[in-house]
Order: sequence, then C-alpha cells, then structure tokens
Amino acid sequence: MKLHEQSGYFNLRRYFSVFSIIIILVLTAVLSYLVLWNQKHVMINYSISSIEIFAHQLNQHIYNNFIVQNLKEYGELTIEKNSFYHEKLDSIADHFLSDHSDVIKFKIYDTGGNTIYSTEPDDMGIISTSSILKLALNGDTSSVLTRRASPIKEDTSEKGKAYNIDILELYIPLYTDVDKPSVNEIVGVLELYKNISPLINLIRDNFYKIPLILILSMGTLYLSLQIVIRKADIIIKRKNKEIDSHNRELEEAQKRITGSIDDVIKHGSFYVRYNSEDNGLLKCWEFKNCNKTDCPSYKSEYLRCWQIAGTFCGGQAQGVFAQKYGDCRKCGVYRHAFRDRISVIGESFNNMMTLLQNEHLELERLNKKLNILIDIDPLTQIENRRSFQKKIEHNHKMGLRYNRSYSLILCDVDNFKAYNDFYGHQMGDHVLITVANVMKTMLRGTDEIFRWGGEEFVVILPEQNLSDTLKIAENLRSGIEILGIEHKRNDPPIVTVSCGVASNLSLGIKDIFSWESVLKRSDDALYKAKLAGRNCVYSSTDTDYKL
Repeated sequence: MKLHEQSGYFNLRRYFSVFSIIIILVLTAVLSYLVLWNQKHVMINYSISSIEIFAHQLNQHIYNNFIVQNLKEYGELTIEKNSFYHEKLDSIADHFLSDHSDVIKFKIYDTGGNTIYSTEPDDMGIISTSSILKLALNGDTSSVLTRRASPIKEDTSEKGKAYNIDILELYIPLYTDVDKPSVNEIVGVLELYKNISPLINLIRDNFYKIPLILILSMGTLYLSLQIVIRKADIIIKRKNKEIDSHNRELEEAQKRITGSIDDVIKHGSFYVRYNSEDNGLLKCWEFKNCNKTDCPSYKSEYLRCWQIAGTFCGGQAQGVFAQKYGDCRKCGVYRHAFRDRISVIGESFNNMMTLLQNEHLELERLNKKLNILIDIDPLTQIENRRSFQKKIEHNHKMGLRYNRSYSLILCDVDNFKAYNDFYGHQMGDHVLITVANVMKTMLRGTDEIFRWGGEEFVVILPEQNLSDTLKIAENLRSGIEILGIEHKRNDPPIVTVSCGVASNLSLGIKDIFSWESVLKRSDDALYKAKLAGRNCVYSSTDTDYKL
C-alpha cells in the first residue's frame, strides 16, 4: 500500500472563512449575553446598596416614632387603621417617599406575617407567606427582583393603563432595640418596593451597541487574519508540493526496505543489507581511502564507522568517528550518506541490521552460557537433576533401540544430617564438594556424575553391565572412606557413602521400558544398603548382591 494517497488540495482560506463567520456569530451572541447579564447584575447590586441605606434611615425613624411607643402600649407591633400610629407612619412615609421617587411603597409585617401597615391601604390585613419574608423573620436581610404587569400606584396621567415595571423588594428585620439587634428580639419586618425599571430599560435600550461593537472588532480581526491566512495558504501550497515529493521518495524507500526485510525473513539472517541503485553506499574504508590491511574496516562490507571509534590505519587517525549510533552525524561516512532521503533510510536500515546482528550473536552466546549454567549445580559444580533427566532419557532410548546396556549408581552420604547439625552447614557443603570431586576423578571419561538432591549423587555409566558397575561403585565407596574425613556422629567416625546399583539389562531382563524404573531399582538397592548398616554397596538383583 502506498504511504500517501493523492487527495484534493486543502483550501485553508475557504474553511477559515466559514468557520470564522460561525465563530464570530456565536461569540457575539455569548459575549453580548454575558455583558447584558453583568450590567444587569451590577445595576441590581447598586440598587440593593442604595435601598438598604434608605431602609436603615427609614427603620430608624419608624423605631423612634412608632416601634418604641407601640411596644410599650401593646407589647407587640399592632396598629389600627386611621389610628394615631397609622397617621404617624403616614407622616413618615410622606416625608421619605417624597424625597425618593423610585421607592414606590413600604409595608410593615408583624411576626405572624400579617400586614399591619402599608402605604397602600388596600394591603392592610393581608397575610404574606413569602419565603423571603420568613428569612427576614429569622434575622436575614433579603431582596428579590420581580416584574409587575400592573402599576403599584395609580398613574394620574394614564389612569387605568397597565404597564410592566421592575420592582426590587427588600425585607429587613425590625428589632425591639434597633441598636442591639438580636434574632430573639425580632418584632416584625419592614418591606420596601423600589422601581428599577429606568435602569433596566436603559440597559435594554442600549443593548444593541454591544453586539455592534463586538462585530466591528471581530470583523477587523477577521480581515487582519485573512491577510495572514493568504500568506499561510501560499506556504501550505509550497509545502504540499514538497510533501508529495517526499512521499514519492518514501514509497520508493518502502519498496526497497520491504524487499530487504523479505530477504531477512527468507534467509533467516541479519546479514541482509539495503542496496541503493548506485550499487551501495561508500564503505568506511572506501570513503577514507584506506588501503592498509591493519585497519579493522579494510574490505569490510558491513562494518560501520561508529563500530571502529578511534581506529588508526597505518599510524594515521581515520577522521572523526562516532562513539555510538546516535552520534553518527559527526562521522564523515554517515554524512556522506545524506545525499538524499533514500540513502538516509538505507543507511539507517543497514545500521539497524548491524545492531541486530551483533545483538543476535551476543544473545546466542549468552543463551549457550545460560544453558550450561542451568544444568550445573552451583555448589558442587557438577551437573544437576535437570541435566540428568536429559542425559538418562538419551541413554535409555539408545539402550532400547540398539539393545545396549547402561547402569546407574545412586550414592548417599551416610548420616549427613547429623554431620550438618554437629559441624555446621558450611562444613557440610565442604564435604559435598569433596565427595563430588573425588567421584569425578574416579570415573571414566564417558561416565557422568550428577547431584540428585541434598546429599545424594547419581552416576550414569553407558555401555556398562551390572557386575562391572558394582566394582566401580565399590571403588567410589572405598575412595570416600580412604579420605578419612572426621564424622563423630557416624560409625565408623569418618565420612562414608552407601551406594545402590541397577542396570537396564540386569540378569538378561529386557522388560524395563522407562529410565524411572531403572532409577527406582537403584534407589531400592540404596535403601537395602542403608538397612545393612551403611558404608556398603547393594545391587538391584533378586540375590541382593553386596560388596
């Protein structure tokens, strides 16, 4: 598949124009709404502040001229229509409302929400259940903005005509002592109505200016950006041509790299290299005109400059070489490869293959070393149980196929646990190492010894019959005994071993079809040796041959 499919030219100016107009309209609407909301919010806060000042002044007069005397006389706020207190409040209302034409009226509620006074006589006696009133009765000064579809006061110029006005209602608590307000001493609530329609209407009447200014500002910005976009569009066209050219180069490089990778898969080797049409890049020794055979890169087809950092050829330094792949820009050979992009890709591929080749060889070396290590017992340095299983399977199969014999010797250090407990594990490890070394020196080159586990050792003897194996086992037993390693918890008081011997063809029996059976027979023989008093050799035959 091609890396690049030719598509229609992206017209940046056209898409920018469409999206810009949509964004300008959306932003204008959103910003206009936010400005309107903010102005209205500021006006309401201003109105609340001004009416609160007015309310506190009015509250002081009501307290001095009404509340104090009313409470003394009745014990609670109460007033009758056309009474002395009613006239006094009318006098206060006329004085304050004449100076503040935007305050339409005020009311006084008792603690039960009953209207005991209003500048509008028709409101007298009406009980309010407003939630704002309840907040005021709990000591909060609260306000609410409402819109009325009918006049609160009669308009003499347009009598009977209904119109909309914006009313700001303010509720403030009335206390027994205005200088020492307490929630427990609230005797009523004062409610004021302020007409803020002139302010709201002023905002509404001038609202059109906001989107107009925004559109003019954004339009100017749009025209400026159009000039920038026109220049960017020219640059994009030029870059598109360059991209098309690069894509063609990449398509060509892809074909060649794909072919090289196919060769890697086909041959299963990392020695495959990318070859350009001019029969390959210059090699390091070619580029440096090196003809000295002592130069590591001489005549090398695959060696790269970064692999021979600091190399001298004929006593002369071969220029600046890279210490690692990431520094190849410093290498003259690598810079020479930058004649075109395909060469860059080819050289990068070759470097990658060289790295993979080196890593693969190193991995093979480590795997071989690991395979050896996992088959060796780390203490005694002889092969372990895992290695024994592989070797015995091979010997058993060869025995079945070619009727060949093999034998096993299973040896166990006598009373080794007691030795460990008395002398310590460090001395116990030394005994195991010594026993393993002695047994190795006493076996034939074709015989193999393994650590079976703990203090047990097993020996495979290919092409060996039972009788000869018994002699070898006895030599191993006596060889350990001769060492005379002290063991006070053993009888005799030296380190000894017991051995059990078995053969796959012992006494002409050919019905043993698994090496596990042979091992089991040698283990049974070892058990007999232990029962017989240790430091002896037993075979697996029915006659219980003993040495």
